[in-house]
Amino acid sequence: MTIDQIVTWIIVGFLLLGVGGVLAGSLQIRSANRLRYFLLRRRRIAKGWRWLLVGAIALLCGFVSTRVGRQVAYRIIPPTASVTPSPTITLTPSITPTPTITQTPTITPTGTITPTATITPTPGLPPEILLLIRETKLPPDQAAFSPPVFARQIDRENQPVNPQEDFQNSTGRIYGAFTYNNLQDSMRWTAIWYLGAEVICLETQLWDGGTGGYGYTECERPIWQPGEYEVQIFFGERWMTSSRFEVLPSTPSAPPTP
Repeated sequence: MTIDQIVTWIIVGFLLLGVGGVLAGSLQIRSANRLRYFLLRRRRIAKGWRWLLVGAIALLCGFVSTRVGRQVAYRIIPPTASVTPSPTITLTPSITPTPTITQTPTITPTGTITPTATITPTPGLPPEILLLIRETKLPPDQAAFSPPVFARQIDRENQPVNPQEDFQNSTGRIYGAFTYNNLQDSMRWTAIWYLGAEVICLETQLWDGGTGGYGYTECERPIWQPGEYEVQIFFGERWMTSSRFEVLPSTPSAPPTP
């Protein structure tokens, strides 16, 4: 059961208790008027007013829970990030043919007009991955992911610790932390880590992190080669967001001074 479902049941419970308290208090007060003895009538009227007070308090709590219940629940019980599986698909890079004859151009044309790109293509799932995770359900239109922020560590609330855009002498694991909202459980989400056009890490699984909160994707490499890396996140087959970071080449240490 998700946090949203628990908050919904609490709101329904408050509303039922409030309506029941008001009805019980009204019945107690109405029945007191038919009693002949003053003391019994006064006790029953007091009991009826107590029920009315309980019902009013329950209705007020139900109204407050509908406004701020989810925010309070997320602060008390932070959303749990989904378990990140080990990459299940390892793509083997294709062989790059080596040219055998290099022709020397005799005339180098000088360009006079530099075309400006007007449309940036939207990232999509690679065909070989798309065949494996073909989805039949469409994600909600209001579903949203923030661009990942990269760091060596994340805290208990899945927040990045000392986020960076450049890494040097990189080995081990790098996290891509993000926020999400208006998601739907049981939809497939996919995170792909690229070095250039090569897929180096891939995770894809059914979403179970609730509608909103903090999440992350991770990739572990024995050695991170220098270059620019990109992480693309998909919900279902829809591209949601992308972000990039760079691994810098290691700087050689200076020789000792005699």
